[in-house]
Amino acid sequence: MRSLILVSNRLPIKLNSNGSLERTTGGLASALEGAGLDDNYTWVGWGGSSPSKGTKTDEFLEQMRKLGVEPVLLSDEEVNGYYEGYSNSTLWPLLHYMTERARFQPEWIRYYRQVNEKFADTILNIAAPGATIWIHDYHLMLLPKILRQRRPDLKIGFFLHTPFPSSEVFRALPERDELLKGMLGCDLIGFHTYNYLRHFISSLIRILGQEADVDGLQYRNRRIQLGVHPIGHNHHGFKKAAKSDIFQQTYKTHREQLEDDKLILSVERLDYTKGVPQKLDAIRHFLETHPEQANKVYFVLIAVPSRRGVEEYDNLTEEVQCAVSSINGTFGEVGHAPVQFLHRSFALEELAALYALADVCMVTPTVDGMNLVAKEFIDCKRDSHRARPGALILSEFAGAAQEMSHALLVNPHDTVGVANTIQIALDMEQEEMEARVQAMQKRLDLNHAGAWAKRYLTDLENASQELPCSNEEQPLLDISKQLHQELNNGKKLALFIDYDGTLRPFTAKPEDATPNEELKNLLQQLGEHPQIEVAIVSGRPRAFMEKHLGDLPLHLVAEHGFYWKLRDMDDWELLNEHVDTTWKETVLPHLEAATALTPGSEVEEKNSALVWHYRQADPEFALWRAKGLLSELTSTTASLPVSVHHGQKIIEVASQLVNKGVAVERMLQLWHPRIAVTAGDDVTDETMFACPTFENSVLHSLKIGEGDTRANQRTTIQGLRNLLESLVSERHTL
Repeated sequence: MRSLILVSNRLPIKLNSNGSLERTTGGLASALEGAGLDDNYTWVGWGGSSPSKGTKTDEFLEQMRKLGVEPVLLSDEEVNGYYEGYSNSTLWPLLHYMTERARFQPEWIRYYRQVNEKFADTILNIAAPGATIWIHDYHLMLLPKILRQRRPDLKIGFFLHTPFPSSEVFRALPERDELLKGMLGCDLIGFHTYNYLRHFISSLIRILGQEADVDGLQYRNRRIQLGVHPIGHNHHGFKKAAKSDIFQQTYKTHREQLEDDKLILSVERLDYTKGVPQKLDAIRHFLETHPEQANKVYFVLIAVPSRRGVEEYDNLTEEVQCAVSSINGTFGEVGHAPVQFLHRSFALEELAALYALADVCMVTPTVDGMNLVAKEFIDCKRDSHRARPGALILSEFAGAAQEMSHALLVNPHDTVGVANTIQIALDMEQEEMEARVQAMQKRLDLNHAGAWAKRYLTDLENASQELPCSNEEQPLLDISKQLHQELNNGKKLALFIDYDGTLRPFTAKPEDATPNEELKNLLQQLGEHPQIEVAIVSGRPRAFMEKHLGDLPLHLVAEHGFYWKLRDMDDWELLNEHVDTTWKETVLPHLEAATALTPGSEVEEKNSALVWHYRQADPEFALWRAKGLLSELTSTTASLPVSVHHGQKIIEVASQLVNKGVAVERMLQLWHPRIAVTAGDDVTDETMFACPTFENSVLHSLKIGEGDTRANQRTTIQGLRNLLESLVSERHTL
């Protein structure tokens, strides 16, 4: 295992009343404890405080480091802008589908960037070569990219503890592109559920135009793994708690108080995502429809205070307190209040005792990334805890619902439905309760917090490293050196270059992808070089190439090799006069049908090929349609003399006797260059990369961008441009 650095917004540190610092055992700390790491890691984060007056910064840092943590020091302005502002007032509500609560202040993102840079500085000061960095949660979405740019040797993982919303919601964020690109600095990105992963992939294609599969994507010459890693609860902590004196005393006290009454327990942080007002509406409806239960049940709502002093949270607290008072005033009796609202935190040992005693646990958030309360309740329903039988009512909008199908799943917005489910839970036979609990416990035993951390870190360790690649920051030095050497020795060089996605980027409308003056000037100078033959080998029709490149000293190949026009030709000619195109009448109806069903798509008919373009269509729907069309065409054309290609936002059906490789091979036979370079970005360029060499010639192949390839080198559009410009510069220096 590489040296590990764990990174989260807050450190597991508590400031005691005497001013001393103490390390706490929160969820993440417990998870790592269960992963068997033996404290062989450093924790980086904000300590929640700054050095007290009279304490020197160096002394404060030393005190922190003795606890195995490396603090990031933040000013009050940074805390307000980065944490209270962008993280909690912009990202938190947006990630939980509450766009109406999200606030957008331009200065907040500046603090968010600034603090993410601070975290990077702290990490890089202590990170050994090849260290593993595990980053947690939405506060640090920019951090992976910053680390990747400054230290590409690091193994970087990111885990999101909240939901990732649908792309329609995430697109409301002004900085959506920046945050997605920040996350793509990782080797592994983990989510609680498949739905969150699916939403992330949807955002990638809709916002960045970046396609991905459920297991990963290729991005900037790296393979990024995507994974579903549902977090577990602190099994070891609750097992230990059940043996404590506090547990025993709490259990005894409340067991005697309950006698034969029923305890319906709710535990959550008081946040607007937890659905507490909706829960109270359901409780009121339950008591209205089952008045005989009013003096037989105790609804105990433990709500841990959250963000005191923030107006909307203070308003939520007041709303909940008023609702509780109203219910108790209506249904309470002397000596018995059906709802007890406990607005404070409880020790783990006390919670374990309450879980063991509860007849029902209500976990009904309106949206929640996972929710470990549901798992803790089920885990505490064991004979070793002297637990009473119990039933779990769980919101279908909690991440835990995907794992805990034996719970009573409810829609928290359905007041009547939740109220009816409370009665179903109270009426459930003990045998059924135990069967449901045991089924869920089997899964929890395999997926507690320690197992979760261990699996994630193993997946991160096994995540693929950077793909062999060249880019603009690391020029194609070896090829460039060899080309210059051969030119200096008077040898001939041949360049076979694709156009779209190779010499210039794609555009939304293909007709807009015309060469600018800079590119035309470069091609002019290359074509005038006495030792270089330059051929533009494109899928474009000959009319486009004639109009935009016909005045340059170049060899032109159109429609992937159906037509060509060498420099000594007066007009365009067929490379192969025997190509059969009668198949088009069979294929064209399939493409027209796909166009009719896919707004924004269109069919382009060439002499040798038919092309279905979907660059301007809805990206997810069009990709789904393209995969279906590809399968359909593969079956339909099995006996026809054609090949079917899925390229960059296109599906092309072309004659088998027509391909770029045939054209390049013919030109190599004509010119006999000492060295040749083929460059392209698409599956249609692969036939160029596979061309055989002749005599003592050397052929280099360059793949522009990502994807599987036969090419022996990768680069980018800019990387290729740099190489071509160096050839022009070489001529001027001779």
